[in-house]
Amino acid sequence: MFKYIGIFLLSLMLVGCATNKAKFDVRTQKVAYKDLTSIKAPKGDPIIIAVYDFLDMTGQKKPGGNFASMSSAVTQGSYQLLIKALQDAGEGKWFRVVERSSLASLLQERKLIRTTRQLASGENAEPLPALLFAGAYITGGIVGYDSDIKSGGIGARILGIQANRQYRQDIVTIILRLVNVQTGEVVITTTIEKTIVSTSVGSDIFKYFDTDTMLVEVEAGYARNEPVTFALRKAIEKGVVDLIHSGIAKDLWAFEIEEIILPIAKPSNIKDYIDTTNDVEINPNRHSDIVFEDDGVDMGEKVEKTYEEYLKEKEAKNKILTEQEKELEKVATEKEWEEVDKQTEENADETDNDSDSDSSGDTN
Repeated sequence: MFKYIGIFLLSLMLVGCATNKAKFDVRTQKVAYKDLTSIKAPKGDPIIIAVYDFLDMTGQKKPGGNFASMSSAVTQGSYQLLIKALQDAGEGKWFRVVERSSLASLLQERKLIRTTRQLASGENAEPLPALLFAGAYITGGIVGYDSDIKSGGIGARILGIQANRQYRQDIVTIILRLVNVQTGEVVITTTIEKTIVSTSVGSDIFKYFDTDTMLVEVEAGYARNEPVTFALRKAIEKGVVDLIHSGIAKDLWAFEIEEIILPIAKPSNIKDYIDTTNDVEINPNRHSDIVFEDDGVDMGEKVEKTYEEYLKEKEAKNKILTEQEKELEKVATEKEWEEVDKQTEENADETDNDSDSDSSGDTN
């Protein structure tokens, strides 16, 4: 009896694990390839670029089990994914995308606007601004979708109880081309491959009880498949990043240079650290006249000193001057005054001589 109850409870547990309630939510898709938004901004204004087509060129159909599927293996809206990736590059700082796929509808709408304005204002109707033109355009497409590139699994069974795990690997390939409008040259071509992984986990119980009179069979499992559209979107975003780096390598554009402003010390904070106690005459035109004295401080060590400490140290040095140094300073000062007096007397003599010469000239 307890055996049957245990089997029943185990069956309920496996069924409960396999029948989790699906969650259906609506959310805004974020960038799949993080480097697309974190890339540095360009130098200058955003680049005006056009996208004409980006189609599915594989012709692959969605893989099925034992039946043929008419659905395509990849999305047919890859053109829209490429435009979104270009607008998200560098948080919108890299490209300005102009509309080209529905150009006929755009021109028709502009024609309606001009007609309405002319009916309302006549010949004085305000004209529409000119359309933006692109110096380059991007084209390409999805060129490959290979399924079951790698597959495998592992499993075990003992006494009618089995557990297994399987996986499968697919690959999607895209190509992006940048074409110069003026010359028609294909400037940049990049190829991106993205792996798509699918996994499944399952278990089952197959067992007879009471001498082949009772059979119990329970199965449970789940599968996880990476969305093909998500993989394609990530490949396109990676292709846009590679396109930007290839353009920088070919000097088509450049990253913006960040300016680093360093703090500049004020001159008043510098001149106070100049020791003026030594009478050293420095010629500003000769660097050899500058003499640095070794005061025993290791230049490899960083000595930090505040301005107040420096003033106190300077004042202490002035107080401990010896008598001989004071005498030498006094002699030097007297010598300077003697030279000034001598120069004054010479200037006075020259003035007297000039006056005598002028007087002699007037007498003659």
